[in-house]
Amino acid sequence: MPIITIGASITALYSVLLKVVKDEDKTIVKSFISSFKLNFFQSTIVWIIMIIAGFLLLANFLLLANLGGVPKIFFLSMLILFGFVYFCSLLFSFPYLARYEDTIKKTILNSLLIGISNIHYLLLMSMVTVVPVLFVLSSSTGFLSGIYFGTFGGCALVTLVNSFIIRKAFSKYEVID
Repeated sequence: MPIITIGASITALYSVLLKVVKDEDKTIVKSFISSFKLNFFQSTIVWIIMIIAGFLLLANFLLLANLGGVPKIFFLSMLILFGFVYFCSLLFSFPYLARYEDTIKKTILNSLLIGISNIHYLLLMSMVTVVPVLFVLSSSTGFLSGIYFGTFGGCALVTLVNSFIIRKAFSKYEVID
């Protein structure tokens, strides 16, 4: 069950933290539950799409080992391009769902466009997100430290830092009253 609700949980976490960053809301638990219920269906569908796309990219990467020469270079370059599109959509889709109401197709497309048009924020968010993952995968000590850190607020801390970055990226598209 937790695997399926990850999308809705990430969206609710971004919803709460984006409000905290903008100093809009002080009720964290109530806001999280409300956002979880409100965005459950769309977030779950987006999460399932991202899981399937991620597995397809991984399968293609593993199949590249059997190729050589020019086909390998061509398919590797295509895989890098599609991996960039995937990663961009993955980083911005859930914050987008947390902040705006849109269809699933437009959510993925707009999150991709926001990521591409804010490449500096995308790179910063990538570093904030990927560096802890690389640390966790680096050794058994890193893995155990990552589990401990992730369990006691590390994932929320990464999301909080990303929320500051996302707020700057989204501010271009929001009308300030």
